[in-house]
Amino acid sequence: MPNWLSDPPPDHVFEISEFGLAGVSPRQPELINREHFKDRGLTASPSLPNLIRPQLYRDALPKVRSEVGARRMTTALVIPDYAVRMAILDFEEFPAREEERLSLLRFRLRKTVPFHIEEARLAYAIQDSRAGEVEILAVAIANPILHEYESIFVEGGLRVGLVVPSLIAALPFCEMDSGGITLLAKCAGSTLSIGLIEQGYLRLVRCIDMTTEDHFGEFSPGRAAFPVLQQTLAFAEDQLEQKVNRAVLCGFGTDTGEVGEQMENEFGIPYTLVNSRFGPALAENAGLLGLLEQFAA
Repeated sequence: MPNWLSDPPPDHVFEISEFGLAGVSPRQPELINREHFKDRGLTASPSLPNLIRPQLYRDALPKVRSEVGARRMTTALVIPDYAVRMAILDFEEFPAREEERLSLLRFRLRKTVPFHIEEARLAYAIQDSRAGEVEILAVAIANPILHEYESIFVEGGLRVGLVVPSLIAALPFCEMDSGGITLLAKCAGSTLSIGLIEQGYLRLVRCIDMTTEDHFGEFSPGRAAFPVLQQTLAFAEDQLEQKVNRAVLCGFGTDTGEVGEQMENEFGIPYTLVNSRFGPALAENAGLLGLLEQFAA
């Protein structure tokens, strides 16, 4: 995980989601403002335009800003996971020069992302480094899509200093110091984001549009997600040679109990809900609350 505490806290934190915009100042973390839309404002995609009704977010921004000042205030922005591509990459060696690192990461990602990697913004974190093995968390987003999100706030007079996918922003809720592997499953609409976390490192990250998964009858997040969760548990045993020993769930709504009980009854894995000291964690604000865990005074 990036060490967010190494930089001064931003003046605002916002999370932009399909049906709303949430905002808060880390100096007043108890005053979280949120505007909910009747109509869908965006459809997350890594390769197609995301903002269907950008004016909804422009109109909502003054309502969720908690501070207005003469200077240009800095902003941390949480965006939908499906707007980016995240990957865990292993290397025997990782170059020392930044230019060579980015070139190597683009080479590895080129055939796995649905956009031109040379025309994308790329960020990475070295998660683990030992002799003959370097593990990298890489995040890439197409520049036009990044511009879509940033422009809402830049046009509103803010300076965007940090853009982070919601799943990564929510990682502070996953008991990083405890032993074993934690499964974080976060549902936002029809998108399922999954992370396997071991002692602060992401060992697996997946983001899936569940409308493409096979399911019968009316769409149910829990029913659509469970086969993917099964595959993830099998990956942990086969590839990481460990069993998942806890699950953290967020955004499943009325299906939360069903998903949690299946995890406990079928796999013997206890579950908890994302729990924030600043309020209820939902699909629309879990990333914002995760950043508050880092930034709030």
